[in-house]
Amino acid sequence: MADFALLSLTGADRPGIVARITRVLFDTGCNIEDSSMTRLRGQFTVMLVLRLGDGVDLARLNALFAPIASDMGLNLHTAPIANAAPVAAEHEDGSCCMINVMGADKPGIVYRVTQTLADYAANVVDLETQVGGAPGRPVYGMVIEVESVANPDGLRSALQALAKELDIEIGLRDADVFQL
Repeated sequence: MADFALLSLTGADRPGIVARITRVLFDTGCNIEDSSMTRLRGQFTVMLVLRLGDGVDLARLNALFAPIASDMGLNLHTAPIANAAPVAAEHEDGSCCMINVMGADKPGIVYRVTQTLADYAANVVDLETQVGGAPGRPVYGMVIEVESVANPDGLRSALQALAKELDIEIGLRDADVFQL
């Protein structure tokens, strides 16, 4: 039996989703090891890495969450995880960085920025985007956390060139440095 599982639920946002999910986990002795929960344009998604409780396997997890998914109109997905140990950065001397992107919304921003990150072997561990601004003048914002950046100076130069090409702003800073 797998000791860990991935549980994800998605659907229209409404009060009580997190409480219903976490009640089942509490009642069965499952522990939330890692989580991500967010609402995007009225849709809620939750992804959890769980350490399964005694006597809880994937079949039981699915049986417990199927009624909640049905009652709340959620899509349910579970999967076993063979090794859920926390992942350390690949390079001990590699940096963790935060990247902020802002500019007029247009197709391709996420692709171009993430391709540049991939070119420098920077591993994306978190990425959030949001469109704001006034009607008819959308502004695109993106925050990316990356790890294992072996060449931060080279990445910074490549991102500066990309910012100029796309006419957007891109900032890069060490993740462990608080800046106002």
